[in-house]
Amino acid sequence: MVMAVSRPGLAGEVVLVTGGAGYIGSHAVLALREAGAVPVVLDDLSTGVREAVPAGVAFEAGSTLDRGLVVAVLRRHAVTSVMHFAASLVVPESVARPLAYYRNNVAG
Repeated sequence: MVMAVSRPGLAGEVVLVTGGAGYIGSHAVLALREAGAVPVVLDDLSTGVREAVPAGVAFEAGSTLDRGLVVAVLRRHAVTSVMHFAASLVVPESVARPLAYYRNNVAG
């Protein structure tokens, strides 16, 4: 017999929000908190601002390209999910530097 386990939405989930100090990421952080999740922000502040991360939300400074840092953050906070908003998005630059965009947006 298979028994279904119900879970109340995001309550208690620890969600790593990469790019959480940017416009979209910071709004995702607010929505996650409202839904009962525990957001953790990882951002290198290259385009985001530290002040966009609400008080009481764990903030980790660094790049998604730093594999050791990402693993440490995942373990330190017991992350259960990841939302990736640390992508580069300037179209003309992405055409001029496609490998840099691939590296950041896909590998990171």
